[in-house]
Amino acid sequence: MNKRYILQNMSVAFLAQGVSLSLSVLQTLLVPKLLGVEQYGYWQLYIFYVSYVGFFHLGLSSGVYLATGGQTREEMDKASIKSQMLFGAFYETIMAVVIVLLSTFLRAGAERTFVIVMTAIYLVLQNLATFMMNELQCMNETKKSSYSTIIERLAFLVPLLVFLVMKVDSFYPYVFAYTASTVVQLAYCAWNLHDFWKASWLGMRRAAELSWESIKIGFPMMLANIMSMLILGIGRFFIDAAWGIETFGRLSLALSLVSFFLAFVSQASMVLFPSLRQASGGEVRGFYKAARDAMGLLFPMAYAFYFPLAWILSLWLPAYADTFVYLIFLLPICVFDSKYNITGVTYYNVLRRERTMLVVNSVAAAASLVLTLLAVYVVKSVFAVIATMTFVIAVRSVWSELYMNRLLSVAASKIGVVELALTVEYIAVAYLLPAVPAFAVYTASYTVFLAVFRQELTETVQKLRAS
Repeated sequence: MNKRYILQNMSVAFLAQGVSLSLSVLQTLLVPKLLGVEQYGYWQLYIFYVSYVGFFHLGLSSGVYLATGGQTREEMDKASIKSQMLFGAFYETIMAVVIVLLSTFLRAGAERTFVIVMTAIYLVLQNLATFMMNELQCMNETKKSSYSTIIERLAFLVPLLVFLVMKVDSFYPYVFAYTASTVVQLAYCAWNLHDFWKASWLGMRRAAELSWESIKIGFPMMLANIMSMLILGIGRFFIDAAWGIETFGRLSLALSLVSFFLAFVSQASMVLFPSLRQASGGEVRGFYKAARDAMGLLFPMAYAFYFPLAWILSLWLPAYADTFVYLIFLLPICVFDSKYNITGVTYYNVLRRERTMLVVNSVAAAASLVLTLLAVYVVKSVFAVIATMTFVIAVRSVWSELYMNRLLSVAASKIGVVELALTVEYIAVAYLLPAVPAFAVYTASYTVFLAVFRQELTETVQKLRAS
């Protein structure tokens, strides 16, 4: 593993995500201020729907990503990749047309129909952009992929500031601007793959054959990702159905704040995949153990940030003050889903255990569905639905870590048990005590935790430097 090159790529990836984070925070703080609760709910419904469009490529992009990961630009079969990209855009356009036609028969209201139609358009644009970003990542040109994220976010910032000045209180212009920013990102990615577009077109039949082979490779990974997203998606769907668009919008605001942290972690996973594919077995095993222990020691620090964060947000968005109580139960998702992404998803892909990942995520999604139905129709509590999401994600992370320990022949960590105890303590004190004493109690506990495991912390940092 070229440590310096990984750090350079990761620095740019984190810079891109930092820009994205800053603009997303700005978006999250300004848009609900401008739109009001109902219009913001429809905006969040659109964001919710477009988060699933990546699965309409049916695993094509994932399959090419897994098959070509670690290859250089010179080693790539550009004609094959170009043909598969165009074939994917062709059948995704057909899917989009079908979705638009179906929306006209649903009679769900003008706002929801608009959301569905714009989601269909976004489906084609974003999947093509994602395909090209994946290829840049496969070639270890992750800087260019990261820059495309920066460009996309800046392209949305400009109209957002205009809407702010004009005090636009309808969600429709925001959706159009969001779509336009994706067009800009698509153009940038296409320019960086100009040599691929110059390659030969292999014909529709050959493109279909190659695409089918890639789909067979990538479909389990894509389906696993769907199952993973459904853990949270099922709860959000039933909250919309049972409590309406305003409650859905409030929860989505809290989930948006959580997603910022998860987006940072996804950047690290993106950079690590091509490098770990080229690493030796010993390097793969050593990095896993060091990363697992480092996250177990440092990620619980996120819980301490809940208290000042909730206070500041309540001052800025008083209409959503009650919403930030949801964060008590949602912040553990940051910790456990992040660990799962780095030491779970990345390693499932590197070791080509996509089918195992599919089983894990499918069981978790099924558990989420059953527990959510109980929370909605028996307990009848939004908090119960959120607690279900957190519980399922935490169990999935722990199970996956135990499986990966065994697969890589790495001893189980004592840190994980105490980390779970810290999570339970954080939820209890944050929910039951006033903010200041709760913050003091948890901070003291976390400080003792670091003191107890100070030797492991030192060793882990040394291992990460040496890996």
